[in-house]
Amino acid sequence: MLLRYSTIIGLLVCYAGHANGDSERFSEVAYKCAIAAAKTCNVLFIKLETPTQQFKLVDVGDKKVLNIKGGSIEALRTTHCTALVSFEKITIGRVGLKELCIATSFVQVTAEHNRIRTLHVPTPEDTTYRLEVLRLNDNELESVESMQPFEALRELYLERNSLSTLDMTCFAGMSKLKKLYLASNRLNTIASTLTELSLPALSFVGLQNNTLIELDLHTWSLPELEQLQLSFNNLTKVRGLDSLETLSEISLAGNRWHCHELELMLEVLERNGVTVNDGDTNCIAIRNGTICCTHVEQPTETTLLTELEKFTLLDHRYNESMASFDKTVQDAVAQFKAKLKELTEAADKNKKEGMEITTTTPSESGDDGDGAAKESTEKDESVCSKESIQQMETRLSELKEKIDKNSVMLKGLQNSQAQFSYMTVLAKHEFRTAVKRGEGKLRELSSMLAMLREHVEQKKQSEVK
Repeated sequence: MLLRYSTIIGLLVCYAGHANGDSERFSEVAYKCAIAAAKTCNVLFIKLETPTQQFKLVDVGDKKVLNIKGGSIEALRTTHCTALVSFEKITIGRVGLKELCIATSFVQVTAEHNRIRTLHVPTPEDTTYRLEVLRLNDNELESVESMQPFEALRELYLERNSLSTLDMTCFAGMSKLKKLYLASNRLNTIASTLTELSLPALSFVGLQNNTLIELDLHTWSLPELEQLQLSFNNLTKVRGLDSLETLSEISLAGNRWHCHELELMLEVLERNGVTVNDGDTNCIAIRNGTICCTHVEQPTETTLLTELEKFTLLDHRYNESMASFDKTVQDAVAQFKAKLKELTEAADKNKKEGMEITTTTPSESGDDGDGAAKESTEKDESVCSKESIQQMETRLSELKEKIDKNSVMLKGLQNSQAQFSYMTVLAKHEFRTAVKRGEGKLRELSSMLAMLREHVEQKKQSEVK
């Protein structure tokens, strides 16, 4: 009886206040706790049609908990929070709320299943917020920047909102934050503008059911993180998992992992003793354990045939260059030999003519003989003197020494060329052998993979039967 009487009184007060509010739009409407409880004030219905309409709670006493169970509230702005400063725990039901104010006295706030887009968080100097738990699941929040002053926050619930990008810097001052629930948003980018983001108490992060493609944890310091939920995104890779030394559980299913990246991640997780607590059931890609992945050709991972074609082209160019080099060397040697032969013949001819001139004897027929001898001597001196012949011989000796040196050099070059050609042939042979071995390994792996798939399909069919 007492409960029913208190409820009726509360409703009458609500309706009376609402009537007064209609008659005077900006008047203050009074509401009373409908159900008596030691530390809790329960209000069954509040109606604030405009953001400027005010209200107050009467006969609150020393109650610290407020439950607004129903009604229609457009907005709770900073001026509305002046009527709620005595409460520490606030729970607001489905009232269509679009704006929510946070008072410094609030320790726990729950306002789920509303339409909240704006948080009113005054930040005058020397303001300290006591808020430890904030539950705003199923709302329409697009940003978390207004939450930066909540340095005492321990648990934050923001599932099923409208977040698309998230700057983790907003949480940098929350050294006590333990649980962060961000599932089922529209998150496609999570980053931090800080060189190192430190969240020393964070033990749980829920990011499942978003649209993330990549996640880089290298600059995050999370020394207490135990659970990381990443399932059902568009993730292809996650970097920095090796730095999560306390991680014990992770979810990975429902993503678009690249097989190479997934293999590296699973190696890190296995090495650190982390349990993958989910798996893909309908896998049409390549399986790695229980998680699906897709093989993506790496930039340096071209096919063996393509590499072989490149090598064949290089080999052809090398052979052409070597043939051109051989022809050039042979032409130079032929020209050198022809020139040498020409010079040698000219030297021999000059030497022979000189010897014939110097060995000619004078005629014994009187004066004419003396004249002929004199003429021959003058001719010998004018054609080729002994000194000229000696100089020619000296030059020929020097030329021969140079020829000998060049011959040694050419012989060494030819030997080096032969050795280089031999090494090239060996390298080509080794490369072709390696290519054939690689192709054999690929065929073997493909066969094993086909057998594994067939075995899995047979097992599935047997389980269905």
